[in-house]
Amino acid sequence: MKAVLPTLLGCLLLAACGGDSSDGAAPSTAAADTRPTPNQPQTPAPPPPEVLTCDRTPPNPLRNAYFGELHLHTVYSLDAVAAQLTPEGAYQFALGQPVAAPPYDAAGNSLIPPYQIDRPLDFAAITDHGEWLGERQLCEDPALDPVAYASPECQTYRQDRELGFLLFGGGWAGFGQLVQFPNLSLEEPLLLTDNEVHRPLFCGVTGEKCRAAARGPWLDIQLQAERFNQPGCFTAFNGYEYTMSPMSDNMHRNVIFVGDEVPEAPVSVYEAPDPSLLWQQLDEACTGDCDYLTIPHNSNLSNGRMFAGPDEDGYDIADKRRAEPLIEIFQVKGDSECVQAENGSPNDPLCDFEKLPATNFFEFFLGVNPIPAAPEHLNYVRHGLKEGLLIEESKGANPFQYGFIASTDSHFGLPGAVDEDNFVGHRDVPPAQGVKDDYFNNPGGLAVVWAEENTRESLFAAMQRKETYGTSGPRMQLRVFGGSTELLPEDLCQRGGRAFVETGYAAGVPMGGELHAGQGTPRFAVWATADTFPRENDRSVSVPLERVQIVKGWIEKDANGQSQAREQVYDIATGNSDWSLDDDTCQVSGDGPRQMCAVWDDPDFQADQSAFYYARVVEAPTCRWLTRQCLNAPADLDCSDPQEEWAACCEIENGNTPTRLQERAWASPIWYKQ
Repeated sequence: MKAVLPTLLGCLLLAACGGDSSDGAAPSTAAADTRPTPNQPQTPAPPPPEVLTCDRTPPNPLRNAYFGELHLHTVYSLDAVAAQLTPEGAYQFALGQPVAAPPYDAAGNSLIPPYQIDRPLDFAAITDHGEWLGERQLCEDPALDPVAYASPECQTYRQDRELGFLLFGGGWAGFGQLVQFPNLSLEEPLLLTDNEVHRPLFCGVTGEKCRAAARGPWLDIQLQAERFNQPGCFTAFNGYEYTMSPMSDNMHRNVIFVGDEVPEAPVSVYEAPDPSLLWQQLDEACTGDCDYLTIPHNSNLSNGRMFAGPDEDGYDIADKRRAEPLIEIFQVKGDSECVQAENGSPNDPLCDFEKLPATNFFEFFLGVNPIPAAPEHLNYVRHGLKEGLLIEESKGANPFQYGFIASTDSHFGLPGAVDEDNFVGHRDVPPAQGVKDDYFNNPGGLAVVWAEENTRESLFAAMQRKETYGTSGPRMQLRVFGGSTELLPEDLCQRGGRAFVETGYAAGVPMGGELHAGQGTPRFAVWATADTFPRENDRSVSVPLERVQIVKGWIEKDANGQSQAREQVYDIATGNSDWSLDDDTCQVSGDGPRQMCAVWDDPDFQADQSAFYYARVVEAPTCRWLTRQCLNAPADLDCSDPQEEWAACCEIENGNTPTRLQERAWASPIWYKQ
């Protein structure tokens, strides 16, 4: 994408691309004519038998772990340049049905075998961009508005979907406020305003044409959610993505609704150019039984903005705490937990995990960054948690008291496609043979929710109370309880699984909860089980656990009486293992622990220090997706002039990316408050 920068800048200056008024043909890889473009959705067909025949189990008061996806894009997203799956196809995939995945030929036929998830999900949400729903429809379907269809912007989009997305996303809402480019003099910066002047001209004076065209896909998203939502069996949430990127710094949120009462249209960055306005307008539009939460994602691309304080960013802490209980800690565009950097987490080697070589979207898409880069550690969730403690000390409330989830952010419409051994890519058109994505991306993760039953209401309530965790893909189960040394028994692990949970709830709080001064020295009980699904050695071997850790952050006074945020990582459980990995073949041997349990007291506890504690569970090493795919690279691959489809393998040879990884899970923190 670096080569498109000069063209993109020219497009932005002209507010249009495409040259003459003739319509350009789409390249064969895009299969433009086969992409669905419904204006008004038809009455949906009955749900598939896999949903209808599910046996609903009674609610479990001790709660079950439900695995799902809360960040997914289908054909309705403007930047889903290689997608053909609609929300219907995405839900079918989530239920375990095979689908036709990219790449496609000019007739829209998949060039790879039918693609299927290894196990069905328990829940999912389609989160297509609230921005550009109508623009995409008008650019795809000449019957809706011939003038819009023939516009230079739409011609550019059909000729080159990548460039078209950067034109729409870079020139208007997506890259938003005060966008400036190097070596250019713009008398008026590109500003977001309340009269929507930065929608394309074909949208109409007030954007009315694009808003009208967006109704079809927005209604279809809702209809498919209702069609596939089967309480007790599979949960389909209504949702969308709010795509705010001021100065190309990522401030995106996924908006998830509890039920079928949703706003008439998504509140996008066109209407609400900052998160405070988003919450305000959602509150106004979300009436009746409507309730929502917003989930920030990819803080690693926020260039330091995601964890700005209320004085700097202008939000009300109470509004933020109410609307935003969770944050996405991991997805296809990398890990956002922590970074081994000065003022970050220099002593935590496990922070060196799935890192992006970018700090905002300019750098991510174009390889250059005209925006001054913030210190790297400011982009990561662990910094945000520590910053929240400092803000709470001065303001009386913590704006970053987040629980954790993970998801994929797949732009192919493939919810939960997290298999390192069968990764088909996530956004760009992949080759039929060769490496499927940029070397620095990954298959993404899963959101896990502890809830009484698999229903919208139960899962949503669990998300609001933050009894959630994220994994980098595997379906590890993880439970954490916090209490005091006086109430939480030291022998909790020996009491068995049911007694562990019953006592944990009775004598403490689960992940996402709070402990308070006066309750005694904190004690934590962590129980983790490995994913038993066989992933290695041709699907014959499952992967054991390596360790369980507690990550603590706290506030203490320095010699001058100034409050400082600190952190420490404690290994609380390890096991005997003879596990080994052959990086040349990706074959594994040996074994290790299938479950770990530990009860841990904070040896450094100070009653006057506010703190957070979260558990991190780490698997034994396995091969990274790129290493696996490069096993099939040509034996004569010449990295001085590699074939394009195999060029990413040279990043391994050059030492720019690791050959192996350790999959993991992150539990929502428990907070100790003075």
